[in-house]
Amino acid sequence: MPSTKVKALIWALAILLSAGLFYKQLNDGFRVETNILKLLPETEVDPFAEKAFAQFSDNNFKQIIIGLKSSSNKDLEPMAASLVEKLQQTQLIERFNTQISEDEQEAIAELIFNHRFHLLKTTDRDLMLSEGAEPFVEHSLQMIYSPLSGQLLPLIAQDPLLLSYRYLQQAFTNSSSSDSSTQVVGDFLKVIDSGQQILILSARLKESPFDTKTQEQITGLLDNFSEQNPEVELLTTGALFYAQYAAASAKSEISTIGLGSLLGVIALLIIAFRSIAPLFMTMTSLATGVFIGFTAVHLIFGSIHVLTLVFGASLVGVAVDYAFHYFSSAVHHRRPLPYIFIAILMGLVSSVIGYVALFMAPFPGLQQMAIFCIAGLIGAFLTVTLLFDVFHYKVSTPGPFITLLKHHQSFSRKLAHPTLLIMLLGLPVFAGYLILNTDRSNDNIRQLQAAPQQLVDQEAELTRIISAPATNQFFLVRADSNEQLLQTLSKYNDELDELVTRNVIDQYSHLAQWVPSRTQQLSDYQLIGQQFTESKLTSLFDTGLLDASSYQRLLDNYRASESDYLSLSDWLASPIGQRLSYLWLGKIEGDSAAIISISNIKDLAALEQLAQSHNGLYFINKVDKVSELFSSYRQLATLMLILACLLIFALLLVKYKIKIAYHVIFAPIIAASVAIIVTTLVAGSFNLFSTLALFLVVGIGIDYGLFYAEAQARSIYIHLAVTLSATTTFLSFGLLSLSETPAIHAFGLTMLTGILTVFLLSPIVGNRLYRIKGLDNG
Repeated sequence: MPSTKVKALIWALAILLSAGLFYKQLNDGFRVETNILKLLPETEVDPFAEKAFAQFSDNNFKQIIIGLKSSSNKDLEPMAASLVEKLQQTQLIERFNTQISEDEQEAIAELIFNHRFHLLKTTDRDLMLSEGAEPFVEHSLQMIYSPLSGQLLPLIAQDPLLLSYRYLQQAFTNSSSSDSSTQVVGDFLKVIDSGQQILILSARLKESPFDTKTQEQITGLLDNFSEQNPEVELLTTGALFYAQYAAASAKSEISTIGLGSLLGVIALLIIAFRSIAPLFMTMTSLATGVFIGFTAVHLIFGSIHVLTLVFGASLVGVAVDYAFHYFSSAVHHRRPLPYIFIAILMGLVSSVIGYVALFMAPFPGLQQMAIFCIAGLIGAFLTVTLLFDVFHYKVSTPGPFITLLKHHQSFSRKLAHPTLLIMLLGLPVFAGYLILNTDRSNDNIRQLQAAPQQLVDQEAELTRIISAPATNQFFLVRADSNEQLLQTLSKYNDELDELVTRNVIDQYSHLAQWVPSRTQQLSDYQLIGQQFTESKLTSLFDTGLLDASSYQRLLDNYRASESDYLSLSDWLASPIGQRLSYLWLGKIEGDSAAIISISNIKDLAALEQLAQSHNGLYFINKVDKVSELFSSYRQLATLMLILACLLIFALLLVKYKIKIAYHVIFAPIIAASVAIIVTTLVAGSFNLFSTLALFLVVGIGIDYGLFYAEAQARSIYIHLAVTLSATTTFLSFGLLSLSETPAIHAFGLTMLTGILTVFLLSPIVGNRLYRIKGLDNG
């Protein structure tokens, strides 16, 4: 065995190495991730679809929508303009999507006008093919007597059929709500809903919505606006608002869980050992574990998710096992490490086996949590085994506390009968039955996100009134080239229109509604040219809207523009193209990719069926797919837990006789079964996050069994170590059950029942182990 000084030096070197890595990460910039999608595994079989979704979500997450709602007749436009000005002053807004300035409107109209001989809306194409130019000429004559005559009169000589005007009208209809209660007021979209007026602002952020500074500035500004204008209700939606709430909630929970656990540890150490030294050393062990866990995760993954930190805060409940066992033994051993080393080493190995099994799941969130706990437990273990013996401790436990423990130990001894243990074996069978019949609908991705009902309601209201496209459900289209992509998009129009007719969806939007393929533009060019004969335009000549010279200029312009197609790049560079750029994904794996956005989906099965009937068409339904994946991973995690238990049992057989190995693993198996039964009966289901809690229940339970298995004599101080550890773990995970995040709440609830059960069973099993080993009452 190395000397105490050598071991302390090894510990110091390990800390220095971690500190060096931490310092490098600090210089490079820490990334605490709040994007929920960063926790999730890939759900698409085709990597193309997965990359496309990632690109779409990164772009879509930058969008925010704000609604100003009032039941009075108050003019909201000045307020909205003031809010826009304040938002612009933050330098965080790339552009406002609902506002189109006069210059931008002119630029859009000019773009369409310059390509007027190549663009026909679908209904106009059908009308022209069946009836020729006559209906268009009549429409042009009617518009001369409309309020818009001043704007349209100069246009007729260059566009006698007003095709650019008609095309522009259709295009704007495709990109906005078709509801008659929606209108453009000044620079804003105004909606009348149930007698209340709502002014809509839509903006794109410059930075990621998961940037904490961006979150604080935007939400702070909106909070100030609400305070200054109490008569106006502010509706908001967007990833930024969910991320800000989740980050604030997680920060609060980390403080609550971490602080609560630490206070519990402090109180227990002071009561149990009546010395400051154990408190200081245990805090050192915990701090080392959390520090190494944080550094390892950030090093391996390049960032650490806020939920990993919340989960990692609960590491306190496990890492203290080693320190408690050390100081409980130090009550009557000057150098306790040789007496506990094998027990805590095997406890560490069994915990690591469980977390390695968890890490094997191809699930980034679980992998982060597994690495955090593996590295953290190793850090805490090394601190206890390398550093603790450097100092000498004078510790003692108060008599009343020992008396209480002895009473509990005596009661447990009476229960330590083989009949009870045999009866308890029915619990795993019942738990297995419940697991096989659990409600899979509870494996939902939304359990990972803490979201207030107010924010959920506001999103639902805004989505309804503006028919906003679904953010996690859309069609994805791929093709060999941009031209083929536009042709493919147009090919789906009839089937998509049928879905609208059948009320499967309200509306859809894609690039080809704005930019037809070159093949279509050429066909439209030829069709339009066939209408430019003097005989078909006679009425316009008769009214003086056309004469010989203007007609000749029209023909010259038409012929000169034969190859002047509207390109996708020109459209994307235009103001309207920038606002609808989310429809275009660019090149992915060498193919052109775009999406078809969908509003107000009523029948998912119909959309999935459409996608399955076409090659190159994908229906992306991320939320449901991840939820299905959670259900699969719950089953996988259960199998991994069973495998880990078998591996741990095999490891125990190497060290112990089969009866001892059986009793060591008995309590955690029963405790896990009780946790499954109670959680399922109370919550109505047992989800993935509850399953993850079982890894800790089993790991901690095996630690307690090993403490008894390694005992060289009956000792109340082993029960002291188990009691202190269980109480701390119970406290830390009890606080987890108070989390607003459903996943963490489920985790904590399972831990409460599991740890309580394993604590009650451990002294019973411990007495059985004493008898098997033939130990005296000493």
